[in-house]
Amino acid sequence: MSEIRRRKKYFIKPGFQSRLTAIFILIVIIVANIVGALVYGFSVERLESNLVEEAKLPVDSKQLGQALLPGVITAQLISIFVVAFICIFVTHTIAGPVYRMEKVVRNIGEGDLTHFIKLRPKDELKDLADAMNEMTMGLRNKIISFRENTSKIQEGIALARSTGKLDKLDEVLKAVEAMEESLGSFTLEKEHRERKVVDEDDSEKDQEYAKV
Repeated sequence: MSEIRRRKKYFIKPGFQSRLTAIFILIVIIVANIVGALVYGFSVERLESNLVEEAKLPVDSKQLGQALLPGVITAQLISIFVVAFICIFVTHTIAGPVYRMEKVVRNIGEGDLTHFIKLRPKDELKDLADAMNEMTMGLRNKIISFRENTSKIQEGIALARSTGKLDKLDEVLKAVEAMEESLGSFTLEKEHRERKVVDEDDSEKDQEYAKV
């Protein structure tokens, strides 16, 4: 639990977080400029009409616009800073899980299946983390089963050699079949799907050629 709550750095993956924050800020700048221009235009027009109609005062539109412009720019700058702060916090809750997932995936690639993804309650991508943990556990179980069957094969062969009894080979064959079934989920099923797709493509091509 201490490892989960230890993450105090807000820039865990600086490149990823900087790009995502820059995208959000760019969107906010575009929207803020559009909204600011609309508010600026409507405000100047309304103030000008109100001053002329109600107060009967001569109004210089240029001076009125210059008076309102600093307020509009200040509001935009404040919005940009607020959004940047929020983006850093939000990307932190995404970058942390991504960083942990990368480490676990590298460990799996190196054959180490003892690591699992542990996230904080406020982190995002929990569903993906749970799926990856289930994948890791499934791989662990299959490898454990594979090792157990390998041990049975070795013991059966050694016993058959020492006693000269061939009836023990039935147990060896059962262990081999179990190993084939376990390995089939990694390779045979994939090959079967690939063959099925190829066969379907070939049948479609044959039908097209037959029509021609």
